[in-house]
Amino acid sequence: MHVTRPMLAAGVAVVALTVPGVALGQAPAAQSDNPARSQVMVFERVLRGSVEAGGAELAKQALIVAPELTLSTEEAIVRGVRLPGYGFYFDVQVPGIEGTVRVWEMIARRRERPGRTNPSLPVAASGTMTDDPMVEAPPIFDPGREYSSQVRRALIDAVVDSSGVLAIAAGERLTVAVSEIDSRNPNPLYRSSPSKLLLSIQGVDLQELRQGRITREQAIERILEDRF
Repeated sequence: MHVTRPMLAAGVAVVALTVPGVALGQAPAAQSDNPARSQVMVFERVLRGSVEAGGAELAKQALIVAPELTLSTEEAIVRGVRLPGYGFYFDVQVPGIEGTVRVWEMIARRRERPGRTNPSLPVAASGTMTDDPMVEAPPIFDPGREYSSQVRRALIDAVVDSSGVLAIAAGERLTVAVSEIDSRNPNPLYRSSPSKLLLSIQGVDLQELRQGRITREQAIERILEDRF
């Protein structure tokens, strides 16, 4: 499977307007007045930051293995919704790193140097030089797998550590569905269905975590993972 932002304060001037159906000096209720909507927007930012954090961890590993390898991704697409009787559902679309994977494959092939010989080594019976056993083989590094692992870990951390911004009842649950951004077909009506990773936890488990009745590790163990 193939894991990368501040609040502004402003003064508000109150102006009394006469609007049909609204009392003088009263403003229509804004969408941001909905607590659930505000909570969703905050956790959306948290999840986007988690994807970025996963990419940053991959970049650190790549710097050690191949300093010439760069990681460049788009911003994750995150959409959340409050479902009555269910809880919160977030769809996280993670940008792919196909370009990075291709570059790494080129670097690995160049480092392998098939058929390399060392004149100082003895000639084998076949008449060919044997490979130098002291030459270090290319490091085993799978950027796609590492990226997926780092993003998954960062999203689990967000579910456990930052979901307190969501008002989840004991009988509800929080689900985060993770998939890669499908950029092959821009038409949403004919978009393919990439596999999804589902991370889901019950509200009662999150409440017990906040109350100190279970540990962080126990909460992570209670996160259900599924793929479809």
